[in-house]
Amino acid sequence: YITNNLRMFALFVVLFAAAAAQENPILLASKDFLNDVIAEDKHLTMHYVIHNIGTEVANDVVVDDTAGFPAGEFEVVSGALSATFDAIAAGANVSHAVVLKPLVSGMHNFVPAMIKYKNPSGDELVTYSSFLDNNPILSTTEYNRKHSPHLVDWLIFVGLCTPVLLIPFLMWHSSHSKYESLAAKAKKA
Repeated sequence: YITNNLRMFALFVVLFAAAAAQENPILLASKDFLNDVIAEDKHLTMHYVIHNIGTEVANDVVVDDTAGFPAGEFEVVSGALSATFDAIAAGANVSHAVVLKPLVSGMHNFVPAMIKYKNPSGDELVTYSSFLDNNPILSTTEYNRKHSPHLVDWLIFVGLCTPVLLIPFLMWHSSHSKYESLAAKAKKA
């Protein structure tokens, strides 16, 4: 009898907590880079999307990603690593983008951005964006080797192929012209 009452009480507490949680704003945040390749001294666009899946408005929303991009390793080209939104309505979403330039190459750990917000009663809540894990930042020379058009290489290739194709053509053209002139003389005679 006591265990049944205890179970009922535990179930009541869980249901009450779930109902109370649904009355708060619940923010889900994703963080992603829009580039296919991340390279030193090339622009890197970070994109943040924040969804409010709760039933209440989220107020004073602050997205802060300054910890993920140290000033000695990244330069902010456009935008800011922190953004503020006055409110995000229930069921709504907002987005933010920042363009950075990596100053160093190697592996970089893209840590989650921190999102602070307040529920309608003024309590401050904290959540974090998605985690991007370790990603390589290519050095400038490695990036150029993999992604440049290699114009000098193609010019050398064409330069080396030209004699191989041109010499047989000129020999054929010379003999063809000679036989054409002999055939024209034979028709006249």
